Amino acid sequence: MTLTPSTLFAVFIGGGAGSVARVLVGEGITRISSSGFPLGTLLANLIATALLAIIIIYSGDRWGRDSMMVPLLAMGFCGGFSTFSTFSIDTMRLFHDGQTTFAIANILISVGACIGIGMIIFKTLSK
Repeated sequence: MTLTPSTLFAVFIGGGAGSVARVLVGEGITRISSSGFPLGTLLANLIATALLAIIIIYSGDRWGRDSMMVPLLAMGFCGGFSTFSTFSIDTMRLFHDGQTTFAIANILISVGACIGIGMIIFKTLSK
C-alpha cells in the first residue's frame, strides 16, 4: 500500500465511522445490561476482530493492491471500532472498584476470544 492523501482520507473516513459505530454499540449494550462488566467494549472488539479477519482474507482476491477498501475498512473502520484504549480504561476501573474477578475475566475473555475468533475465521475461510 502506498501512503497517499487518498489513503489517509480513506483511513480518516473509516476511522470516524468505526468510532461512531463503537459508541452506538457501547451505549446500546449499556442500556440493556447492568452487569458492571464492559460488554459493549468486548462486543465491539470481537466484532472488529471478526471483520478484520474477513477483510484480510478476502482483500487479496477481491480488491487490487492499490484499492482503498483495505485502508477504509481494515485500518479505518476496524481501527476506530475496536478499542484497546477503552478496554484498558474499563479494566483499570474494574480493578480500582475492587472488581478484580471482572477485571481479570475482561482481560482473559477479550484477548482469548479475539485470538480465537481470528484463528477460527482464518482456518474456516482460508481453505
